[in-house]
Amino acid sequence: MTGVVEIDVQHQQLVETFNRLNDAVKNRQSREEIYRIIDEAIELTRFHFETEERLMAQSGYSGIEWHKDRHKELIIDAQNLHKKLDYVGEEMFTEWFNHWPFADVLAHIRYADQQVEDHIVQSKAMH
Repeated sequence: MTGVVEIDVQHQQLVETFNRLNDAVKNRQSREEIYRIIDEAIELTRFHFETEERLMAQSGYSGIEWHKDRHKELIIDAQNLHKKLDYVGEEMFTEWFNHWPFADVLAHIRYADQQVEDHIVQSKAMH
């Protein structure tokens, strides 16, 4: 928990969506269902990043440009999931997915976002 309710709620939604995607892949659900959850994860991630970037700008966060660049990279990684599934098929995708990037998103939430939220909470306390 960060102390920024809006961000905490979004992080929880993202983690739940990533867990559903992980379960869908592990349980070999249909390609259409996996695509649906990927799309949901991308949209939630985009919305979360927009919220976070707005709050960073409002609070004068000095690392905003690095953070925005990292957000762009994570969105591109997520968008490539569709292509990867199309290219390698379900069997190889499942194997590949077990070693993959949603860990990057979760790590971003745990570490990089924590610094941002700490800054936002401090800037609110000063005003």
